[in-house]
Amino acid sequence: MCNAYSLKSNLAAIGDASLRQLSRPLVFPDGVTAGSSNMPVPEALFPKKDGLFLRPVDGGLEPVIGRWGLVPWNHKGSLKAVKFPMNNARSETMATKWPFREAVQRRRCVIPMSAFTEWTGPVGSKTRHSITAADGGMLFAAGLWEDSNPEDGPLISYTMVMTGTVDGDDMRPFHDRQPVFLDRTRAEAWLDLTADFTPLLTALPPNSLTFDPPEPAPA
Repeated sequence: MCNAYSLKSNLAAIGDASLRQLSRPLVFPDGVTAGSSNMPVPEALFPKKDGLFLRPVDGGLEPVIGRWGLVPWNHKGSLKAVKFPMNNARSETMATKWPFREAVQRRRCVIPMSAFTEWTGPVGSKTRHSITAADGGMLFAAGLWEDSNPEDGPLISYTMVMTGTVDGDDMRPFHDRQPVFLDRTRAEAWLDLTADFTPLLTALPPNSLTFDPPEPAPA
């Protein structure tokens, strides 16, 4: 599962990557540009911390700040009462199970990242791997977002869609789960609420990811 990633970038660079890789520009309110926006771009992302995600609007993608770790739309208690980690959504069950099924039907998004982290090796002596796009581009992961009103106040939150690894996947030697990454075609299917998204719930083609260190540590 993914519990850490980074976004070492700015809105202008994210917009350039989104247009180049997904054919979708960033969209801002009238009079605001990527250069003039005061929206922060959090760099180091961990569960329950604020991060930036992109949700579809007419003509492009709107950058939004939200809490990483989805809070269900109907949650009425405090945030502390959300007992289960919801920073990842299992692709195999998200469409039918609470708390993700509502978001799958209506609120899909894209999560930009520079790199994500995985750990290998024995407990107490694990090796941290930084995983990036092999072509030097930005990674865009499939996500879900929610609008909720817990006791703590109105909240926007999001989660990252994860799928299993199979033999031949870049991530297979490192973990049995992986984020669902999007290219132009996959993003079109993911953000189209009428399309069948199940074919995209697989890994990108082999050699799409680069690992540092490049080999998993012995268990």
